[in-house]
Order: sequence, then structure tokens, then C-alpha cells
Amino acid sequence: MVDAVKSVDPGLPILGLPGSEVLRLTEEAGLRAVSEAFADRAYNPDGTLVSRSQPTAVLHDPAEVAEHVLRMATEGSVRAIDGSILKIRAESICVHGDSPGAVAMATAVKSAFEGAGVSIGSFL
Repeated sequence: MVDAVKSVDPGLPILGLPGSEVLRLTEEAGLRAVSEAFADRAYNPDGTLVSRSQPTAVLHDPAEVAEHVLRMATEGSVRAIDGSILKIRAESICVHGDSPGAVAMATAVKSAFEGAGVSIGSFL
């Protein structure tokens, strides 16, 4: 993937999970690596996403999602499923558009950001 992006347009960023191999390879290739976090997903204590096979993997409550993302944006951290707090660098936040309630979640996140003075913009 990194080679493909580099051959098409080396100015394009590549998004990936913080600490992932794809971001490491992206940086090694001299391309822009953008760390992406997920608004509607739960995290394991090691920073990986909770498997979708687990009932707690996907967050559904817009208020919970907004709090989850606001912590990422303002504190650079995320609460793992065991309650521990992990440092996370997120330059991009993904709200899965196919999740039930995605519009309500995105609206709640936008409102939380506006209320906290967090700017929303393009990374391109």
C-alpha cells in the first residue's frame, strides 16, 4: 500500500492505527503518516481495538462517544476496557458511517469539540 501511494501521489497521507506497522513503513518511505483513532470503538489495554466479536467492542451512546473522543483530543489518552488510561496520538478521528446512530455520534463529537474549543480541520 505504501508503495502504491508513493507511486501515485507521494503527497497523499496514509492513515493507520497509532503504533502500527503501516505507519512505521509510511514514515520510513518519507510519506506523511496520520495516526487515526476510532470514536465508536473500544480499546484494549495494549492500545489495540477490542475485537468486534466482543459485545463491548463498539460504542453506541453518543454522549459516551463524545467523551471518549474529547479525551483523545484534549488529553491525548483513551480509557481502555479495563479502566486503564492509555496515551494515544490521534490526528484523525473516525466515526464509522455504517454504525447505527453514526450521525448522532458525529453530531455529539462536533458539539463536544466546539464546547471545548477543539478545532476541526483537514489534515491534507
